[in-house]
Amino acid sequence: MKPLTAAWRAAVAKSVPVAFVLMVTEFVSDGFTWDSAARGLLFRPLCWGVMTLGWAALGVRALRRRARKAGIVLTGGALDERQTWVLRPASAQDGRQERVRERLVASERAFLVAEKGREELHFRWRPWRGEESVWGSLSFGASPGEVVIDVHDGEGLRGVAGLGKGSALVAVCQLAAATGLEAVRQAKDHPEGKDHPEGPGPEGLATEPPPPTGEGRTG
Repeated sequence: MKPLTAAWRAAVAKSVPVAFVLMVTEFVSDGFTWDSAARGLLFRPLCWGVMTLGWAALGVRALRRRARKAGIVLTGGALDERQTWVLRPASAQDGRQERVRERLVASERAFLVAEKGREELHFRWRPWRGEESVWGSLSFGASPGEVVIDVHDGEGLRGVAGLGKGSALVAVCQLAAATGLEAVRQAKDHPEGKDHPEGPGPEGLATEPPPPTGEGRTG
């Protein structure tokens, strides 16, 4: 599913209760007539469809602008409640792991930061103003110089453009900016999986199909 389609579905789900209340209120105040029924059942849904599409487009545009800064390409799962991405430091310097750790701890958006050994951090992150937050983890050592960021939404955050979706990816983009990381384009022989210009999906990294066994070949 494309990001715009997913955002449109979220916008429709948000607006249907309001549209229904307005339609019932109009019937009650004006009384039932065939003209009012035609407006309510034909014209009004069309108007709401156009309005929600514009709302969804606004949200996707804002999300794409944030993702571009982190080197992330939007996919159909951009609005999912869980986002898992492989990132790397934007500049190759010594002590990168410690700098990423220090920048995360120093960020005003991060709190309840806890270390799980030296290779993993767990934390809460505020993607929006206020106290709303997502759960996140940051792991080192998947491959030299790379960092795996895993963020979970699921607490009813307002989301990008008020759609109730996209908070997890917004948090990933903010984490990348705060820690100096960017998305990784993985090679086909990468131990974590196939080429992922947009990062791994929430259910884990895809892997290449097994090579042919060579059955039926002659020496």
